[in-house]
Amino acid sequence: MLWLAIHLPQLALDIFPPMPDDGTALQRPRIVVASHGRGERLALVDALAASLGLKPDMKLSAALALVNELTIHRRKPQAEASALTQLAAWALRFTPTVATVPQTLLLEIGGCLRYFGGLDALRAQVEQGVAAQGYALASAVAPTPLAAQWLACHGDGATVTATAELPTALASLPLTVLALEPAPAQTLRQLGIASLGQLLALPRAGLGRRVGKQLPLALDRALGHAADPRDPFIPPDRFERCIDLDWPVETLEVFVKLAARLLEALDAFLSGRGLGVQTLFFRFTHDDHPASGLRVGIGRPTRRAAEWLAVLRERIVHEQLVAPATSVTLVADTLQLLDGRPLTLFGPQGGQGLPELLLARLGARLGQGAVIGVATVPEHRPERAWREAAPGTAAAALPVGPRPGWLLPEPQPLPWRNERPWHGEPLTCLGRAERIESGWWDGGDVARDYYVAQGESGARYWIFHDCRDGGWWLHGCFA
Repeated sequence: MLWLAIHLPQLALDIFPPMPDDGTALQRPRIVVASHGRGERLALVDALAASLGLKPDMKLSAALALVNELTIHRRKPQAEASALTQLAAWALRFTPTVATVPQTLLLEIGGCLRYFGGLDALRAQVEQGVAAQGYALASAVAPTPLAAQWLACHGDGATVTATAELPTALASLPLTVLALEPAPAQTLRQLGIASLGQLLALPRAGLGRRVGKQLPLALDRALGHAADPRDPFIPPDRFERCIDLDWPVETLEVFVKLAARLLEALDAFLSGRGLGVQTLFFRFTHDDHPASGLRVGIGRPTRRAAEWLAVLRERIVHEQLVAPATSVTLVADTLQLLDGRPLTLFGPQGGQGLPELLLARLGARLGQGAVIGVATVPEHRPERAWREAAPGTAAAALPVGPRPGWLLPEPQPLPWRNERPWHGEPLTCLGRAERIESGWWDGGDVARDYYVAQGESGARYWIFHDCRDGGWWLHGCFA
């Protein structure tokens, strides 16, 4: 087996979008704080904050004394777990065996290397995909999941493909990669143990008596001496992603920028399983107003963020927020299998969407009632053989003769000249008549012989001869 670990060292910060930059505001250092006893301490700092002397575990009061202009985020463990879940669902496109541990994805890739062009190519695809979703990362490859996790946590990009190489590869790692509980960590410090190499040199039995059995077992699992079964990741049957804001969103134009990030996450979540959605719901929370929402639909299931964003832009033209929003949540409850249908071979061409996307954009801008489709009805009388339907509604084709694309609202009488019907020119009937007799049960009974007729100009029409009064009528035109 071969495991690829993707460690997300900045996950607690990456889940927060940066403040919109209008080009005039100075960039502020960003920090994540968490409750600690009676106060708050820094859990994570960005590069700018670190350059100003801020570091994890510092008291917030001390940090503010050093730097008074900070963007402060409260840590959101639930949002971190949600982001990791959605990344795991995305990773299913590479391998069916995905597992998660805090801040880390574990992918068993030994069986799919050839499919993706080898280890380096697969690793690059995974790294680029994670980075494209806005996450800082460090990766490592090892024959055991725990070794890969520790190496990725250290952040030097190690690649170990043979179990025999693991003791050497792990030896230089600091004990911090183990994420030990305070008591065993203190015991090891008192013993002067600072690296995994020193730890691996200790007798397992004596180590177990001092710090418990879990640490020796973890070492054996990392080295491949003991089994390390992992619960496979099972993706959720719905998508929900929330962005909590430390600044209020006051306009839908700013909301669209946040929505783009949410839609990219949705795209990634769905693509790993071959799924799409047809309806989305955006939920907004407000400080001084009940929660509000915005529903967006499209004519066929899709997962493409660009298509959803195009529809969303049309949808919000005549909308406005009821109040400044403090969080935005995207919900997709009904996931649909795309049945292996290719969206397109080479993606959208020339920026042009499919007909369903155009219909969705028109409906979003004009209102759904302004865009209708047409479906057939099992009725022989042409004027009653159709009905209004939602755009894209499929209906079975009826076994009838040729029908024009344009049917007149009401048949128009045709004059009879020189033994032929006229419509600005003499018309010649082509082929045999199609007899339609129907409607005796509802008082709208008809008896007609329909023909495809052609004028001297080449134009073709759909006409009928009324078997009761002998008149000729125009009922439709062919393209």
